[in-house]
Amino acid sequence: MENAQKPPKQSLEIAIIGGPFDRITTVLKEFEPGDKEFIKPLQSYGVDPRSVGEVEEREVEVQVPARLHPTVFDMNRFNLNRAGGGGLGLAIKVYFHAKVKAIKEPKFVIKGERTLIMEHFCHIFKELLSYPGGFEVELYDHKRRHVGLGSSIGSMLAICIGINEVLGRPFNGRELRRIIGYHSCEESPNGNGYLMPAFETGMGAMVGVNGGWIIGTDDLEMVYRVPLPDTKCIVFIPDVPSLEDEFLGKETAAASEVELLLRRARYLDSMQSGVKARIVLYDMLPAMIKNDLRGIGDAMFDLSFLGSKRAECEQHGSNGAAIYNYISTFREIGAEVVGMSSVGPTIFSLTRNDDTYKRILKYLRAQGIPESRIIETEVDNIGGRVRENGVERIFQHDGWLQG
Repeated sequence: MENAQKPPKQSLEIAIIGGPFDRITTVLKEFEPGDKEFIKPLQSYGVDPRSVGEVEEREVEVQVPARLHPTVFDMNRFNLNRAGGGGLGLAIKVYFHAKVKAIKEPKFVIKGERTLIMEHFCHIFKELLSYPGGFEVELYDHKRRHVGLGSSIGSMLAICIGINEVLGRPFNGRELRRIIGYHSCEESPNGNGYLMPAFETGMGAMVGVNGGWIIGTDDLEMVYRVPLPDTKCIVFIPDVPSLEDEFLGKETAAASEVELLLRRARYLDSMQSGVKARIVLYDMLPAMIKNDLRGIGDAMFDLSFLGSKRAECEQHGSNGAAIYNYISTFREIGAEVVGMSSVGPTIFSLTRNDDTYKRILKYLRAQGIPESRIIETEVDNIGGRVRENGVERIFQHDGWLQG
C-alpha cells in the first residue's frame, strides 16, 4: 500500500507517574516498518558494530518456546528509550515457528502472522549489518495474543534467531536480546497498518533462547538460570472484565497496558522495589540454587502482592479479587508455584506432583471453565531450536550467561 493511501500517523500520550515527585509524559508514535527513525545503531546500546557483506542463500526453521513473565522488579527502570527493569521469566512448551531464507535479491517476502513486526525486523538487520540481500520469512505464533503469553516478544525472537542464523550468526544471544529490547514494537491499536514502540524487560528473549526459570536484572542482563526438570504447567486464561475486547479478537491492548505500566505500577514499585529485591536475593535465589520448587513458589507468592505485580492483578476487576482467588486456590490445592504472567490475565501453576496436577484440572472443570482457556503443558528447559538441512541445533549452546 502506498503511503498516500494510508491514514495519517497518530500518537498516544501517556502521563507517567512514578515516585511522588515524578511527573513526565511518554509519547508512543506510530511508524511504518523500516522507518529509520526507529532503527537504532548498535553502539547506542552497547553492541559493537559489524557488517555482513555477502549473501549466502540459506534457509532455517526456528522453534521458540513461549514465555511466562511472573513479575517485573522495577518498572521505573524502563521507558521507550531505555529497556530494562529486570524480572522473572519461565519457558513453557508452547511454541512459535518461523522459517527464514536469505536471498540475493534485496527484497522481503513476508508470509504468515505478525507481518508488520516481521517486516520491521528484516529492515533492522539489513540496516544494522549493511546487508546487501533480502529475506523470505514466514512466522506463526501460538494464537494467544495479549493475555500474558508473550505473543509479540516470541514472534520477534523467532524471526531474529532465524535471520541471525542465515547470516552466519553475527550476534550471540545476549546481543540479539539487546537488539530486540531496543526495537521492541507492537501493532498499533488503531489497526491501520502501523507499528508503535513497546516497553521491554528482556525476559522473553532470555527464556526463549535458554529455557528454564530465569532471573534477569536491569539493562537486559541475565543473572541466573536453572532448569526445572519434570515440572508440569497448567496455564489458565480466566474470564475477567478486562478481557471483553482483547480475548474477542482485538489485536492489541497497547493503550490500557501502557497506562497501567506508566502510572500505578511504577508508583507502587517506587515504594516496594527494595522489598521485592530482598525477597529475590534472600529467598528466590537460594531456592533456585537448591532446585526447591516449593521455595521458589513461596517467594513468588509474596511477590504477587507487591509493587507492579499488585497493580497488574488489580486491573482485572474488583481490585484483583478474581486473580488472587485463583492464585490462592491453586496454592491451597498444592501447586508449588503459582502466579499471573505479565499484565495478565493468564495464571499459571507449576507442580511435580501428578495428583496435584489432576486436582487443579478437576477444580477448573468443576468451575465450568472451557477447555479452550486451559493449556496443559510443561516447563521447556531447552529454549530456542534451529533446524537446517534436517539437523537441529540448540541456540543456547553459545554460552548461557552471555547468550
